[in-house]
Order: sequence, then structure tokens, then C-alpha cells
Amino acid sequence: MALGDVEFEVDGACITGRVGGSGVRTLVFVHGIMVNSHVWDPLVKALSGTCRLVLLDLPLGGHHRPMNPDASGELADHAARVITVVEQLGTQAVLVGSDTGGAIAQLAVASRPDLFEALILFPSDAFGNCPPLLLRPLVQLNKVPRAIPGVAKLLRYRVLQAIVMKLVSKRGHSAETLNDLVGELPRNKGVQRDLSKLIAGLRPEVTDAVVPALANYTAPVLILWSRRDPLFPAAHAHRLAGIFPSAHVHFVDDSRAFISLDQPTSAAEHILGFTRRTLGQSQPNRRLRRES
Repeated sequence: MALGDVEFEVDGACITGRVGGSGVRTLVFVHGIMVNSHVWDPLVKALSGTCRLVLLDLPLGGHHRPMNPDASGELADHAARVITVVEQLGTQAVLVGSDTGGAIAQLAVASRPDLFEALILFPSDAFGNCPPLLLRPLVQLNKVPRAIPGVAKLLRYRVLQAIVMKLVSKRGHSAETLNDLVGELPRNKGVQRDLSKLIAGLRPEVTDAVVPALANYTAPVLILWSRRDPLFPAAHAHRLAGIFPSAHVHFVDDSRAFISLDQPTSAAEHILGFTRRTLGQSQPNRRLRRES
């Protein structure tokens, strides 16, 4: 499926992305830290021809266009940017989040449940697991001047890219794929600055605080989790399912956090089955209310 480039003007940034496909449903994809929308590419291929797909490149470290220097990197502000994008799309969307993007998705549906006709969560930051334990050294490094840019520059080397990817994916990936995923992070000071802002905003109290509001999100929720993962415990999938009033949980074998890379066909089957079963051919709301 051919994807076209798109831009969205939001608070403090111009969010780039890709869009393609058509259909009743619009799926908006939100990736995680230090990658970009290319993390969804194999899944998008598997979903080809089934719905409209909007893949955002949020300023989480793997993006190409930095935010304004004074823009906030807090998770709540990234969630507000996703909300603005959906308002600009002019239709309710199914929000799909993974990793840090899953935390952003939780904040977005809690803030504006009317915009999202369903939520799909891949393994994500949740509860007190923000950031996950194995990534917490980044929080300490971020307190050392110029440490994060130094780490980012090392990611120009394929061997280090591959080592980092082993945390989130069981598959081997080509040099081209790895370069696509990290974007401009090894080279662009503005992107490195945005990553540092994001890391400063990764606090367990943020994901803990949103939990009570999630119980008010009554739309269908699919929790698609890897059965064994070093970053995101399977128990969190069950805990999330116990909070949302209408949640469905499926576990995927032979995958780490990036199910979209490791098991794209299985993920696509679960997504399509979920949307058909819970949403059918119902028409999403295309007369959205914008909040000032």
C-alpha cells in the first residue's frame, strides 16, 4: 500500500507522518521512544486495503523535524498533540499505541474519549512502569549535561542499533530498517534535545495518575501484549483489562514489545477481528467538537 507524506501543525511542533488506505475506520498509530512510524511498516503491509491508516512521527527521538526549542516534552503535551491531529482529521479514530506511545494513548483517551471510537494497546508503559526498569538508566544519564546527545550519536553504528533493538524485537533487521527506525537521532541536535525533554517527562506518577480516568473510557479496547517481554510485564495487560469497562486481551507468542515487527500478520488479524466484532460497519463521528 502506498503511503503519502502528511504534516500537522500542533502546539510547539509540526508533526510529520504518513497516510494511506481508505475505509470506514481510521487508525492512528503512535510509536514509542527513540523510534518513529517505521516501527509499524510490516503491520501496515498486513493491514493493506482494510482501512485508512495514519502513522505519526511524534517528537520522541526517532523523528526528523525537531519541535520548537521552547516546546514541552511532557507526555500529557504529546497526548494533546495527538488529540489535535485527530481533530484535524475530522473523524473519530481508533488509536493504536505502543511502548511510550501506549502511555500517550492512555492520556489521550482519558482526556478526550469522544475522539476515539476504540483503543488498541501494544506492550506499553503503564502504572508505575514508566519508563520500564531496563530503560531507567536513561533518566539518570539525562541529568548529566550532553550525555543523551552522546548516547544518541553512538546509534549511527549498526552494531549498537542492533543491540538496542534486541530489547524490543526478537527478529534480525536490515541496516536500512535500523536506520529508518532511529531517524535523525544520531545526527540532529534538535531531535536529541527533544529526546532529552521526553526522558525528563517519563515519570511513574504520570502513568499512575491516569489510571482512574481510564475506567471512564467505555469504548472497546484491545490489549495486544507479548507473552514474555523484558520491558512490559504480562501482568500489566491483565491489570489494564480490569480497568477498562470493555477490554479484550490477547497474548502474542514469539515476540517482544514490538509485535508490529515480530508478528505483524498475527497483529493484523487480531486488529481486524477486534474492529469488525466491536465496531462493525458503524459510522464514526465526523462532526467533532474542538476544545479551546
